[in-house]
Amino acid sequence: MGPDESRGKIEGTGFDWLMQIAYLAGKSLDLDEALPATLTAMAELIPCEHAVILQLESEVLEVRAHWSRAGDHAAIETCAFKRSPELSLCDLDVIHAARDADIAALPYFRGEPGSERGVVVLTVPLAVDYVCVGRLDFIRDGAGEDFSAWERHFAQACARILALSVRNGAEYARVAWLAEHDHLTGIGNRRNFDRALNRELARAERYRRDVSLLLIDLDDFKEANTHLGLSGGDEILRRTAKVLAERARKGVDISCRIGGDEFAMILPEIGERLANELAVRLVKDVAESTMSLWPMRFSYSISTYPATSAEFLRRAADAQLLAAKSRKGRVAVPVRGAVQ
Repeated sequence: MGPDESRGKIEGTGFDWLMQIAYLAGKSLDLDEALPATLTAMAELIPCEHAVILQLESEVLEVRAHWSRAGDHAAIETCAFKRSPELSLCDLDVIHAARDADIAALPYFRGEPGSERGVVVLTVPLAVDYVCVGRLDFIRDGAGEDFSAWERHFAQACARILALSVRNGAEYARVAWLAEHDHLTGIGNRRNFDRALNRELARAERYRRDVSLLLIDLDDFKEANTHLGLSGGDEILRRTAKVLAERARKGVDISCRIGGDEFAMILPEIGERLANELAVRLVKDVAESTMSLWPMRFSYSISTYPATSAEFLRRAADAQLLAAKSRKGRVAVPVRGAVQ
């Protein structure tokens, strides 16, 4: 569809298209679900080779959705580009400066040395109440025509709808994250732990694989908290959580704070022997991390699936940890639950 056809389509059914785009953008608060469908609808109205939605957060632009006519988003990595006049929804010089620098570094704008063909880019800031939340880009082959005034106008209207979706989706993601993470340490909370343990046990049962549960308790934490004050005690908890998070396999292990001074790690596909080795290293690393604040002692316990339920595994680990705590700084002997 060429620019003239695009203008006719926008003029004839522009309101209907905007309603459809508004519906798609507001259909879900999950941006990974809402943005791709919305972007595809926009690309039907504004002819281009690529379309991209970027979200601005903490001065960093992140690609949240992309559409390619050829179905290959990476194809634009070999193109140089020239930018058409920007559409501005607000005067935010600091955002514009940061945006230009960040955009130039994105993979699909990296030019091939000696390339003269290039592309034309229509870029529209996504702003809500004069606060920039992202950017919408339409990218056209440089051999074609520049974006028309009608296309720029329609892109601006779409951006206003899309900006609300991005802002609301970001707020939803933030609230959802807070619901499952400990506010002090940033790792998972008890709710996160319970859900993850049930999920991993179900998976282990289905595929007949090991899963281990490691519980770590900070002995004498109350004493340290009394001497150091609340800020010192909080720092001990943060350092402990940091070690657990850094040692966890990304996207596999789950580290959580499940009580005041009690931490847990769920270790999918880790058996008893490896779980013990990991626990020894973790306790050593945590002790070194907190030594400058207080000479902490730790108790830990390990339980390993197969077991009949998440509650069985949790009770076994809790019983072991209680036995270890009674000896302060000791390790409980791991047990395996029997499948019934």
